[in-house]
Amino acid sequence: MVIGSNVRTVQRVSSYCLKKSLEVFPYYGIPNNEEVTLFAPHVFVLCLPILGDFRIFQPYILWSEQPTDEDLSLVTTPTELYTRLQEFLSYY
Repeated sequence: MVIGSNVRTVQRVSSYCLKKSLEVFPYYGIPNNEEVTLFAPHVFVLCLPILGDFRIFQPYILWSEQPTDEDLSLVTTPTELYTRLQEFLSYY
């Protein structure tokens, strides 16, 4: 599940995932608990910035178009994204 407030970013990240033949559900905004339960994603890709209050207790990847030196857990390239997704999905 690719989640974000910026439609272009969510679409871009979703297309990176689709190019690797991954199943993708883009979501614009913040999903509620029912939607998360309904789609039961294996991993979330959170496209920063995300507007609103969203707490997550499942595997997730943080995507940012603006890399920073402060947060080394951010993914900023399609290659990094695919590598992280493969790591998470290898457990399922």
